Amino acid sequence: MWLMYAQRGLWVTCVLVGAVGVMCATPAFGGGHTWDVNEVFSSSNGLIQFVELREANGTPGEIGLNGKVVSAVNTGKSYVIPGNVVAPTSNKMFLLATQSFADLPGAPTPDRIIPPGSLPFFDVNGDSVKYHVYDTWVFGAVPTDGVNSMNRVGGVQVNSPTNYAGQTGSVDLNFVPGDFDGDGDVDLLDHANFEDCLDGPEAAPTPTLPGATAQDCLDVFDSDGDDDVDLQDFDRFQRDFGG
Repeated sequence: MWLMYAQRGLWVTCVLVGAVGVMCATPAFGGGHTWDVNEVFSSSNGLIQFVELREANGTPGEIGLNGKVVSAVNTGKSYVIPGNVVAPTSNKMFLLATQSFADLPGAPTPDRIIPPGSLPFFDVNGDSVKYHVYDTWVFGAVPTDGVNSMNRVGGVQVNSPTNYAGQTGSVDLNFVPGDFDGDGDVDLLDHANFEDCLDGPEAAPTPTLPGATAQDCLDVFDSDGDDDVDLQDFDRFQRDFGG
């Protein structure tokens, strides 16, 4: 006896085997049905945002994201995902974000950029964000303290964006560029750390001051994102310097 049923928009064919056995098969082509909206983050003005999707079914072949629409009900904004991903997809994340988010220290590289004309993408006071016809997440006011995000499981937590490659991170919108010691300003103490991190173009920083690491140098002083601390970064440091 043959049976058919729908699973997350995909028809599955099953056959009864013997008295109690059931064998099922899904089509061989790659779907894109089992992705859920997982995490959202925003600045207070909605110009720095990300939307993280998660493959929620542990399915390895959900590669068909091309043409799927991510949309927000309250703002009326939508984004059509261009291009598929490669297998396996099981439990992976897919990160949509604004360019201003991508430029922040600590931000993983977004898989797709939400264009400036679509901002704010979702309403920070609460919205319903949809992944095509397969998933809708209704949430209330999103934290706008620059650190916390809204998570589908767990609610308000420190933001933890993750891209499809598995790169994860966390951003802090209260971060002051050039403020190495985190005291809220850029002064002579930070200048000493800049000199310690300055190793020139195409060279990894090799700081010697206590507690400083190469990644600290890049997070604070690599203003142009080219994985070094050089004179181009010093131009930005000079602009931020307050004495």
